[in-house]
Amino acid sequence: MNFITPQRLFLASILLLIFVHLNNFPALASDLAVQPPVTTNNLKLTTDETLLFDSLFKVSATLLYTNPDSARHIALRAFGVATAKENRREIRSLNLLGATYYMQSDYSKALDYYFRALKLAVAAEDTVRMGDLYNNMGLVNYKTGNYKDALEDFLKAVKVYLKINDVRNHASTLNNIGLLYSDINNFDMATSYFNQAYQGFKKKNDSIGIAASYSNLGALFVKKNVPDSSFYFFEKAIDIETRTQNTFGLSSTYEESAIAFVHIGDYKKALDYYQQSRELAKSINYPYQQATANLGLSRLFVITGPVDTAMQYAFKAMQIANEIGNNKLKYETHEVLSKIYEKTGDYNKALENYQLATKIKNEVISQTKLHQIYNLEIQQLSQAKEIQQLEIQRQELLLSKKNTIMIIIILSSLLIIAGVYLYYHTYKHRQRASLQKTILSLTEKKSRAAVEAEIQERKRIGQELHDGLGQMLSVARLNISVLQQKPSLTEERKKELLDATMYSVDKAFYELRDISHNLAPSVLTEKGFLGALKDLSEQINQSNVMKVHLETFGLKGSLDNLIENTLYRAVQELINNTIKHSKATNISIQLVKSETEITLMVEDNGVGFNMNDTLIENGGGLSNIRSRVENLSGSIFIDAMASRGTIITIVIPLKNV
Repeated sequence: MNFITPQRLFLASILLLIFVHLNNFPALASDLAVQPPVTTNNLKLTTDETLLFDSLFKVSATLLYTNPDSARHIALRAFGVATAKENRREIRSLNLLGATYYMQSDYSKALDYYFRALKLAVAAEDTVRMGDLYNNMGLVNYKTGNYKDALEDFLKAVKVYLKINDVRNHASTLNNIGLLYSDINNFDMATSYFNQAYQGFKKKNDSIGIAASYSNLGALFVKKNVPDSSFYFFEKAIDIETRTQNTFGLSSTYEESAIAFVHIGDYKKALDYYQQSRELAKSINYPYQQATANLGLSRLFVITGPVDTAMQYAFKAMQIANEIGNNKLKYETHEVLSKIYEKTGDYNKALENYQLATKIKNEVISQTKLHQIYNLEIQQLSQAKEIQQLEIQRQELLLSKKNTIMIIIILSSLLIIAGVYLYYHTYKHRQRASLQKTILSLTEKKSRAAVEAEIQERKRIGQELHDGLGQMLSVARLNISVLQQKPSLTEERKKELLDATMYSVDKAFYELRDISHNLAPSVLTEKGFLGALKDLSEQINQSNVMKVHLETFGLKGSLDNLIENTLYRAVQELINNTIKHSKATNISIQLVKSETEITLMVEDNGVGFNMNDTLIENGGGLSNIRSRVENLSGSIFIDAMASRGTIITIVIPLKNV
C-alpha cells in the first residue's frame, strides 16, 4: 500500500472531523483513530493486516464525500480484510459502506448496512459504534421524512453517548434533533436543542461545532421570518469558520446566508454569497455542496432572470447529481427545471420534470419501508443480552449467600432497598397526583374545544337554514300570498306564480337534502369510506379547475365509524379550505393504514398561509379538525408557510379507538 502516505491519512482525519460535526453527515469520527490488534476467537490480526485495513478504511473515508462509488469499492476491500478475523473492523466497514449509499441518497441500502452493523455491535457490546449507528439510522429516517423513527433513533444515540460521556457526539446528535424539529416548524424545540448542542460544543471548545450551531440558529430564524437575528448568527458562524480556516463549514454558511438574502429580496448579495459558496466547495473538491449552490443560483435566476442562466446552473447541478449518484439532488433539480420550463412556456417539459421529481422522491421515501423488520430483530437481540446479564447476576448472588459476611451485607442492602422503595413509592404517588391533575386540565381544555367546535357547527347550520332554506321558503310564501290576496289575477299570471312557487319549494328540498347530507353523510353508508373519498375526488375533478390525486395503501375492509367520519370530514374541510383560499391547481391525498395507526396526508401546490395566524382562530376549520382528531387520541401536523404549498398530516391510532 505504498500510495497511502502519512500526509494523506492526516488530511483524511481533519476532513472527516470537519464533516462529522456539520449537518446530517454519518458518524465516522470515532473510527479515525488507528485501532490496535484485537483478539477474537483466539485469532489475531497481524501488524500488516492491521495497517492494510486502517489504510483502506481511511482512504475510503477520504473519498466518501467526493467520490462515493470509489469509496465503496475500497470499503469493500477493507470489509474483506475485516471479516477474515476481526469483528469490530467488520462493524466499522459496514458502517462506512452504509455511509457511501447515504451520500448518494440510496437510503434503502444505507439502512441495510447500518442494521447489519448495529446487529453485530449489539452482539459485541460495542457501545461507541451503537451510538454512531443509531445516529446514522436517525439521519436516514430524517432525510426520508420519517420523523417519528428518526427521533427514536436520535434519542437512543443520545442515551448511548451520555452513558459513555461522549460530549462531542452527544452535542452533534442534539444538533440533528434540532434540525428535525426545525423541519416540522416546532421552532421552540428546535431552538432548545440547538442551544444544548452549542453548550456541548462550547464545553469541548469545538469551534467547528460552535460555528455549525450558529449557522443552524441562523437558518432557523430565516424560517421564523426574523432575518435580523439570522444575519447575526450567520456573521458569528462566518467569523469562526474564517479564523479556523473551516472551508467546508464556511461554504455551507454562505449558502444559508444567500437563502436569507433571497428571503428579504436582496438578490445582489444573495448572488454573491451563492457564488462564494460554490467556489469554496470547488476548492475542497466537494461536489454535493457545489450542486446545492448551483441549485440556489438557479432558483435565484428563476426569480430575477434571465431564465437561460437559471437553466445553465440547473444543468450543472444535475450533472453533479448524476456523477455522484445522489437521488435527492436529482429530484430537487427536476423540481427547479419544472419551474424553469413552466416560466418559458414549455409546459410539456415542465410536466415531464415534475413527474420525474415526484417519482424519484417517492422512490427515496418508500425504500426505507422495506427494512423496518430489522428494528424488531435488534430489539430482541438487546433483550436477550439483558436477560443474559440478569442471569449472570443471579448466579453471582447465589454464590455470595454462602458467605456469612455477604449475608450481613445483603440484609443491610435489603433495609436500604426498603427505604429507597418507600421513598420511591411516595415519589411515584406524588407523580401520579401531578399527572392526574395535568390530565384533568387537558380534559377540560379538550372538552371546551369540543363544545366550541359544536357551537360553531350549529352556527353554520343555522346560517345555512336561514340564508338558503329560509330564503327559498320566503319566496314561496310570497307567491302564495299574492295568489291568496288577489283572486282577480289572470290564469296566465296565476300559472306563473304557481310555477315559481313549485320551483322555490323544489330548491328548498334540494337545499334541505344537502344540509342533511353534510350533517350525516349518507355516502359513507352507501359507498363505504374509500368509495366516498373517490366520489368526492371525482366531483372536484369534474370542475376542470383543480385536480385531486387520491392514493391509498393498506386500506382493506371498513374502519371504526367514528374514524371514518372524522377522516372524511377532515378531507372535506381541507379541500374546501384549498378551494377557497389556496389558489391551488393540484391536491394530493394519501391514506396509509398499518396495524397500529392510519395516516392521512393532504398536500396542495397553493399559496400557503401563515400557520401561526390561522391556528389561533378558535372555531375555524383547522381548529375543528384538530379537536376531532385529538378526541381520537390522534395528532395533526401542519407544514405551511406563506407563498408556498401546504402539507397537512393526520395520524390516528387504531388500538386506542
